Amino acid sequence: MKSVLLHSALAAAVIVTAVPSFSQMPSAPMLNVVRYQVKLDHIQEFQDVEKQIAASYKKAAPTDQFRVVYRDAVGNATEFWVLTPLYKFADRDGQNPYNKIATEQERLTRTARLDQYLERVQTSIDKTIGDLTVTAAGTPFPPAWVRYARIRVRSGKSEEFISNVKTDVVPALKKMNGATLRVRQTLFGGNPNDFTIAGGFEKWATLDDASALSKAMGEQVFHKFQEKMAAIETNVETYILRYQSDLSYYPGAASSTTTSR
Repeated sequence: MKSVLLHSALAAAVIVTAVPSFSQMPSAPMLNVVRYQVKLDHIQEFQDVEKQIAASYKKAAPTDQFRVVYRDAVGNATEFWVLTPLYKFADRDGQNPYNKIATEQERLTRTARLDQYLERVQTSIDKTIGDLTVTAAGTPFPPAWVRYARIRVRSGKSEEFISNVKTDVVPALKKMNGATLRVRQTLFGGNPNDFTIAGGFEKWATLDDASALSKAMGEQVFHKFQEKMAAIETNVETYILRYQSDLSYYPGAASSTTTSR
């Protein structure tokens, strides 16, 4: 039963990516992913500081940097995810891009305030798997909602996971109208056997269609894919995140994107 649940979760995550997703994100081979656990009685103060940080980015625009903030919408409403680009590891040897757009006093004040509001901070560096990327032209970013599936595979099975998705899923998605796929692997700050599949959507009704991928792949290929994935998965965690437009900076983002509630 556990294996059925795991490969079903993977299939569902991939299906969701057949809607507007990360196709318009500036090309960054890696992402810094910071997950903030905020004290329940300090969420408003945390958001106020994040708005100030976003304002610094917007004031410095145009820039090749972005800072996209999401909030857990189902499960833990006190958790916020902040995504920023990392183009190469050497960038971490230089000055933090944020230092260039905010004064030292602003940074010190904001950091001191955030320290009071946070329960926990978890940071990872994830790399994008280029061969597992499907981009549909014209899909908007940032999406109002994102479904994340974090999939852990057995040790030594990472290449098999990549091969399965590349061989079976990518060709099917390329046949689908508006399909978008982003897969990332944890490099540092977590288990290197963890992969993240991210898919954006604008309406919850999108999640009701559970057959798009199987139709595109063909039933026989789809079931074979499920069997292969069930043999190498050990755990799947899924999240629904809501975009926080007033806490974020993204070049060219529509002002009508959903708010931080």
